[in-house]
Amino acid sequence: MSDRQLKVIVRTPHEAVLETDVQSLRVLTETGHVGLRSGVEAQVLAVEAGIAILREQDGATTFLGTAGGLLHCDGKSATLMTPLAVVGKDEHQISDELDRVLTQPSSEMELRSMLGRLEGEIVNELKRDRRESIRGTID
Repeated sequence: MSDRQLKVIVRTPHEAVLETDVQSLRVLTETGHVGLRSGVEAQVLAVEAGIAILREQDGATTFLGTAGGLLHCDGKSATLMTPLAVVGKDEHQISDELDRVLTQPSSEMELRSMLGRLEGEIVNELKRDRRESIRGTID
């Protein structure tokens, strides 16, 4: 992996769906799309259900359909933990497959609901820690 590549790992409760090096990754969050590249500041994102776009070094595009989840990026690698994911080169096929999977009742969707609650708690805790840290520097 070169310094200009970001290692992307997508994990579900059952398997590692994808592990590849990319030029960039774009995911959907509550506030809009977020683009990630190698060297980006470390962050944790709550990813919304939808299609993520992976741009490879040769310019090819891979599409990742996900039920949402948590993405941790340290600037060298980005790991998405999601209840389910589908990967492919055809955006319409991935979108259709994601729609089909999301409409089926399953324990995966129960996990997604639980993950959503956990994401909210983590975000609130991070905001609280940040406010406390800011107050500590002012005092």
